[in-house]
Amino acid sequence: MIEHTLLNKDEHQLIIRPNPAMSWKLLKRIYITFALFILIIAVVLSMINLYLAIPFYGVEVIFLGYALYITALKSSYYEEIKIDKFNIIISFVNRKNIKKFNFVRQWAEFKFKPATNLAHSEISISKKGRILLIAEKVNEADRKKLFNLLKTF
Repeated sequence: MIEHTLLNKDEHQLIIRPNPAMSWKLLKRIYITFALFILIIAVVLSMINLYLAIPFYGVEVIFLGYALYITALKSSYYEEIKIDKFNIIISFVNRKNIKKFNFVRQWAEFKFKPATNLAHSEISISKKGRILLIAEKVNEADRKKLFNLLKTF
């Protein structure tokens, strides 16, 4: 998913997010639904005096909550590209871990390597001989759309 924002006449901001598995609101609904379903099963089992299975249902709810929480954390990753008159700033943000790379706009060039049978397409920018790949976690259509958008700046 690519979001383009025009900050000023010569300033652009692009936010690149991988397609999230589920939104946080949907994750909470799924967790509450499963927890209520498991609670109903535990009540039914306690009515027929099968108390030994109830702790296992509690452990199952805890593991489900942990798995959904990890899913939400993994989908918080995004890349941010800010292009102004003189600079290109690329940030890789994973929760509080932020890696920033600065490029001089006149010396930097975005390159597109098309997909082959064995590899996905790549969008790259180079700095001092080192190649920095961007938009690695999005699909092919979004990568092509992003590169066409970057060519216009």
